[in-house]
Amino acid sequence: MPDYAFYRESYLGEDIPEAQFPRFLRRAEAELARMRDVYAVAPRPGLDPDNAEAMALCAIADAVYEFAQEDEARGLSGMTVGSVSESYTAPPELCATTLALRAAHYRHEAGYYLQIGRWLPHA
Repeated sequence: MPDYAFYRESYLGEDIPEAQFPRFLRRAEAELARMRDVYAVAPRPGLDPDNAEAMALCAIADAVYEFAQEDEARGLSGMTVGSVSESYTAPPELCATTLALRAAHYRHEAGYYLQIGRWLPHA
């Protein structure tokens, strides 16, 4: 499992703040576990298996973080600049299509490091 030093130094991640990294890494691990339940998953040829999985987890964590930022911004319902005033609403429930598109994006990001599919080619 990658730590924050791996995220910054090996993966070269820049977006996730250190204090929030464990939470987004856990969410990335859950997404990768779900992928393993549905698809055949293996490291890309030529990549070290442990490093490939760690890189994939960082890629998924970055994507999860970006979606979380998007969801948070979507909750803003009003803003006043003079004398500063903000109001927020609870973020809407995500529809099935949005969830499916996000899952596909996580697979795409992990796919730089892992082969993910219904079947895998023989080596």
